[in-house]
Amino acid sequence: MIIEKLISLLETQVDSLTESWIKLLKENENTGAYQKLDEEKLSEYSHFIYERLKLWLDWQLSSAEVAKLFWQVGVERKSQAVPLSDMYYAVVLARRNLYINILEKLGEEDLHDMRELIAFTSRITYFFDKIGYFVIKGYEGSEEPSAEDEA
Repeated sequence: MIIEKLISLLETQVDSLTESWIKLLKENENTGAYQKLDEEKLSEYSHFIYERLKLWLDWQLSSAEVAKLFWQVGVERKSQAVPLSDMYYAVVLARRNLYINILEKLGEEDLHDMRELIAFTSRITYFFDKIGYFVIKGYEGSEEPSAEDEA
């Protein structure tokens, strides 16, 4: 039930999620390099992240696909000279932004839904941790991830 609500939120509120994430990036001292990037590019990246999360939650995107997609993001950010710390903090802010929006949009749930929310939160955290890891790997110039990297 919670996952379906989040998938719906990601489908219907991606523009407001994008707007609030860009605002966090532009205002946060830990993401100075992102303050210099074009807002249209940031918007595209935000949509990319939240769309992949939606697919991940709906079991339509594999771990190997997540690894490859976000490894490439790391490669691109390195070519743009975005510091690794800024890049990682941007991912942290994307997760924080999502949680803030969930709390605002979904309201309080009953006990059953809270248990489901704990499992759901764990899955979201794993997704964003995976993004962070493979973005860093791509940034560092490591080889493209293989299926073994997903164990």
